[in-house]
Amino acid sequence: MGRRRGGNAMKYALGVTLLCLCVGCNQQQWPAPPAVDQAQYQKQYATWLDEQQNTARDASKIVGIWPLEAGETPFGSDTSLPIVLPATAAPARAGLFTRTGETVTVTPAPGVRLLSEGKPLTKSSEVREEMTLGSVRLFVIPMGDGRMFLDASDEEHPVLKDFPKVQTYPVEARFRVAARFDALDQPKMVKIADVRGGTVEYPVVGHLTFRIGDQEHRLTAFGFPDYDQFSIFFKDATNSSTTYGNRLVHAPKVGKGEWTVLDFNFAGNPPCAYSPFTTCPLPPPENRLAVAIEAGEKQFPTRKGFVQQ
Repeated sequence: MGRRRGGNAMKYALGVTLLCLCVGCNQQQWPAPPAVDQAQYQKQYATWLDEQQNTARDASKIVGIWPLEAGETPFGSDTSLPIVLPATAAPARAGLFTRTGETVTVTPAPGVRLLSEGKPLTKSSEVREEMTLGSVRLFVIPMGDGRMFLDASDEEHPVLKDFPKVQTYPVEARFRVAARFDALDQPKMVKIADVRGGTVEYPVVGHLTFRIGDQEHRLTAFGFPDYDQFSIFFKDATNSSTTYGNRLVHAPKVGKGEWTVLDFNFAGNPPCAYSPFTTCPLPPPENRLAVAIEAGEKQFPTRKGFVQQ
């Protein structure tokens, strides 16, 4: 008798299994993300928050960005020059940049203490590293498409005094989701727009497919060879109210068809959220989510999000 009951029970269980397979149990099963150690998770979140604070500070102290065209471009604090630096750090005429093709040289004006790798430049030199002029740091940024910019940051920028804390949504488990990596057969370089009105080429490796609630979504994922995370630039329905319109989240790299974790509680702001003087890429058009991702970092409570405004 016991064996008969067991056999009936097994047939019943098998029947339920077959029924689920036939009708999909109303919807495809979607895996939950792996459980986390709460103490370790909080530590990771605190580290990420410090990194976002540093991003905000570093971007907010940028004082300008200027195109370096072919030929000579003088710089200094004289407001008639193409590149105008703070008068607290630079004399009226501080020197001259000269661009020839993809090479940039700098010639300091007589008596100007322009440093490269901590050493004074005394003659025309090719720009290879960042330079320092008083409290100002100078960087040459090649964009890869023929454009080249000079970027300047002031380590004594007044905005650094009483600098505000970055703001975030409360951490919510529902915005930590499993995402399937749908890989391309081969990574491909694609052009995406940037905040300076040009385009940059980034390697697309595939898409991450995930669910928020019952709704399925997909985001294009970028994969840089020397980085163990996918990078995802995206927009969502919170951009018109509480968040900046260009958000960035990462997910651990996995193989084709495998599952990773997309944790929007770690969605941060790129530097362009804090300064108009950046070169940030913009989210590709397909990475615009209709859902409100009420997780991660918010924008600064200012008119444009910039501390300077």
